[in-house]
Amino acid sequence: MDAYSQAIYQLDSSPTFKAERTGVTSLAVWLLPNFVGVVFTLTLFEVLFLSAGIPRLFYDSDMGWHVRNGEAILRTAAVPRADHFSYTREGAPWFAWEWLSDAGFGALHRLAGLSGVALIAALTIALTAAGAAHLALSMGGNLFFTAFATVLLLGTTSIHWFARPHVFSWILALAFLAAVERERRKPSATLYALPLLAALWANLHGSFLLGPVIVFIYAIGEWLARRSGLRFAVTSLACLLATFISPYGWRLHEHILAYLQNDYLMDHIVEFRSFSFHAPGALYVELLLAVGAIGTIALFKQRAFGPALLSVGMLHLSLYSARHLATAAVLLLPLSVTALTREARTWPALRRFLDYSDRLRAIDIRIYGVVPIVLVLALTLVGVNALARAGRVGFDPGTFPVRAADFLEQRNRESNGLGRVFAKDQWNGYLIYRFDGRLKVFLDGRSDFYGQNMLESYAQIVEVRPAWEAMLQQYDVRFVLVAPDNALASALRLSRAWKRIYSDPVAAVYERIS
Repeated sequence: MDAYSQAIYQLDSSPTFKAERTGVTSLAVWLLPNFVGVVFTLTLFEVLFLSAGIPRLFYDSDMGWHVRNGEAILRTAAVPRADHFSYTREGAPWFAWEWLSDAGFGALHRLAGLSGVALIAALTIALTAAGAAHLALSMGGNLFFTAFATVLLLGTTSIHWFARPHVFSWILALAFLAAVERERRKPSATLYALPLLAALWANLHGSFLLGPVIVFIYAIGEWLARRSGLRFAVTSLACLLATFISPYGWRLHEHILAYLQNDYLMDHIVEFRSFSFHAPGALYVELLLAVGAIGTIALFKQRAFGPALLSVGMLHLSLYSARHLATAAVLLLPLSVTALTREARTWPALRRFLDYSDRLRAIDIRIYGVVPIVLVLALTLVGVNALARAGRVGFDPGTFPVRAADFLEQRNRESNGLGRVFAKDQWNGYLIYRFDGRLKVFLDGRSDFYGQNMLESYAQIVEVRPAWEAMLQQYDVRFVLVAPDNALASALRLSRAWKRIYSDPVAAVYERIS
């Protein structure tokens, strides 16, 4: 057993821990909340009821087409092979790489509407935060260090608190990390269950290659430490092969790799760009990266090469693309906390603080906290149901063209058909949801499907570049749905070919008259 694993083993079996384990009554262990339960509760309430609440989960309207695609999968008992949401590329080959997530969202929507979708997304986020905290503590992390890191985790991941399939990738990445860390400390059969998770991940979200990569990085780490990394290498290969178990087979891997290698898409899609440190909440990201960097140095010092290399990789991805920040936070939290705890234990000045924390942890580890969690889940269901009855679950009318869509629906009934509508891409997922796929869109959030040419055509119109009207004519667009203060709205007002037929503070509708 190396020094890294030995420190964890000694902490868990120390006399301090053993002495305190009898300090909680049998009744209290069920009635009191434990630390992980508190993290779960605070995260769940923050996502659903505090801050921006449930509407924040639907700020990204892609959930609209995810739900409708999922319902189509359930209805036809088949995954889609061609597009059925747009009029620009209708019938073109489409890889719905998140088909299983979509089917789950579709089933929940059938059962409980958008409330069910919001609830499963919030529960997944809360379980991820609680799981990261639990893993940090189980690896020997200090209780107070873990609490501080959890605050950074929530602040960082909150920029991606959307009801979308990517939230499932967070908890799956955490499961992979927990399995390889457990294998580092004490070999077990847990590692060999990872190919099953890899196969599941390949059908839930497009980030599935991260799973095999995590295991392979740990194989490299073992070899650098002059130990056998064969079991990690074999498992990594098995996980990679397991990702081919999907309706799209190897073509999905080909498609994803081609997508990630497209420089235009990586440069023009906001979530693939580097994080803006001028954005709200940037302080959480800065602190997370600082803690991650310090933790990485500590891991190298402790010769924990697998965790150290993984930390380097996640820090790189975080700086390269804002999309990876949340996943990096989930993985960096346990690794950094445990590494920094081991370093802190070598400082005599912190001994009293650490002993106090250990005593609290010894009490906390004996508390199951089942009753509080049951009450939290019950209150959550009541709260979400109350918000749903008040009409506060779903797409925010202050952000999305809800009233304009009602106008278009009425126009559709009166005219026996609406014609093609052009709207900004942030709204099209909502329109797909609102009209149940009956209203075809110019494009939506599936940038991998539409590709560079369609994104350039969209930009030509929305940015009012030369020949923008010709582009609308080319696609036989009859209505344009746009924000009233948008540059395109100004151009439409000046054009003799268009007439404004509806307007509210969120959206205006223009109709082609010639």
